[in-house]
Amino acid sequence: MDGYRKVLTRPGITPLMMLGTLSKIAIVAIPVVLNLGVVLGLGLGFGAAGMVIAAYAVGVGVGGPVQGRMMDKYGARPVLLVCAAAQVLFWGFGPVMPYGMLVVGAAGCGLLNLPGFSLLRLRLAVAIPEEQRHTAFALDAMTSNISYMAGPALGVVVATTVSSDASMRGLGLVIALTGVGLAVLNPQVRDAKGTATGGPGRRLKFRDWFTPALLPVLAATTATTLATAGYESAIVGGLRHSGQVEWAGLVLTVCGLCSLFGALIYGTLKRSPGFAVITGLVGLTTIIGGFATHDWRLLALAMVLPAALCSPAFAATGSAASELAPAGARGVVMGCYSTALTLGNSIGAPLSGAVQDEKGPVWAFAVVGLTSATLSVLALLGQSRLARRRAAEDQPPQVMANASA
Repeated sequence: MDGYRKVLTRPGITPLMMLGTLSKIAIVAIPVVLNLGVVLGLGLGFGAAGMVIAAYAVGVGVGGPVQGRMMDKYGARPVLLVCAAAQVLFWGFGPVMPYGMLVVGAAGCGLLNLPGFSLLRLRLAVAIPEEQRHTAFALDAMTSNISYMAGPALGVVVATTVSSDASMRGLGLVIALTGVGLAVLNPQVRDAKGTATGGPGRRLKFRDWFTPALLPVLAATTATTLATAGYESAIVGGLRHSGQVEWAGLVLTVCGLCSLFGALIYGTLKRSPGFAVITGLVGLTTIIGGFATHDWRLLALAMVLPAALCSPAFAATGSAASELAPAGARGVVMGCYSTALTLGNSIGAPLSGAVQDEKGPVWAFAVVGLTSATLSVLALLGQSRLARRRAAEDQPPQVMANASA
């Protein structure tokens, strides 16, 4: 655990982790609060709620790189204050908005969502030396796990025991307060010598930061969230199909605890496996769950491996993305990373649900797992091809001439 101590004792990291975790708890509650706001507050169906959540997800996907670029140029504080103000407006007026305006507002909410996840990763990328970075990103994955376990549950409790209006306004208040707190802390997200240029007098161009090496990282990131969102949906669907849906919450809790434990172990490793290998294993082990849907105890046991691997996969891809981000473009690269996370979440659950409707939960686990594993294999092949190209470029001209002769 000495690695975690070294990370947390760095100046400003502990308060940032605490505020960042609180902001994450609020952010991950947004979809369920929007859902209940439409269903309970407006009296509409889940299909209408899905449109609002989809608009929010599109906003998040577009806003991640844009916010990252703004942080590269102006630092964290201005972005945090603008986002906090936008969240106050949306969540303050959200309960009285008509449905059409709520859809548009949700897209704006996503576009100006508080960058709690990306801000923490950016700060870790700048402040933590490369040899400790996988430990730092494992710690980030653990805080994300805690957020996913607490945030949606709290949103449901407030919406169902108080009111959907209270849950929306309360959520907005928490997001705004954490945003202001982070702005006061003003974490340095730019390298001390980093600017928005790639050298004297030259601004970074798109190809300077969106390199071929980044594509496998983004593919593996999407693969991981596709698998996790997909198997969560398949767990609920599978237990409902077998008449044991009342145990779904417990099985998902087991998954969350296994994921937390997996991140804890991963952070203590001296050397981490390649990110594409870990994400591929997440996909392949997800398939096992399809053979255990008839008994919630067997399903919980079957999900131990994929759940325990998902946080290390997030930590590995996050660390890899940060290493590829050049000074002056860390924000936009990590913003693209956040978009890849959102893309996987947006694909995984609908894909799992569609397969369940057509073929049943067993096939949902299989399709989600194989799709995730296929993306990971493509990422691994892309990595290998780039490594071979770099090795060929590094060879001296005489060696290459002898080889061709």
